[in-house]
Amino acid sequence: MPAKFREPLGDWLVLTKGPDGCLWALGRQQWDALLTKASRSVVVQRFFVSAAVDCPLAGRGRILIPDVLRQHADIKPGDDVLIIGLGSRIEIWSRRRWEAVNSQVTSERIRQELPELFEL
Repeated sequence: MPAKFREPLGDWLVLTKGPDGCLWALGRQQWDALLTKASRSVVVQRFFVSAAVDCPLAGRGRILIPDVLRQHADIKPGDDVLIIGLGSRIEIWSRRRWEAVNSQVTSERIRQELPELFEL
């Protein structure tokens, strides 16, 4: 885990499945907020909560990703892994999957998702 992400996380994070085949790494506050929201939906609980693992951050910020989460994210031994900061959470992607998902992001799709962004 890069140093710029470790400081806000402290020495502990929760690692769980994320949408689109990534993993989410969440600090204690973000995890508590997710648990509160997830309590309203068994489907959401099954997706996020059932796969969650506590991950202590070792001295150099290394984490072990359990096999079930590696499979979800299509991360194989020796693969390039991307760690993406998105404000309140960190996403962990296999390079293959990141490139596939990102290749679908176009200016038109961004305009459809958030048209007010183009009004700045």
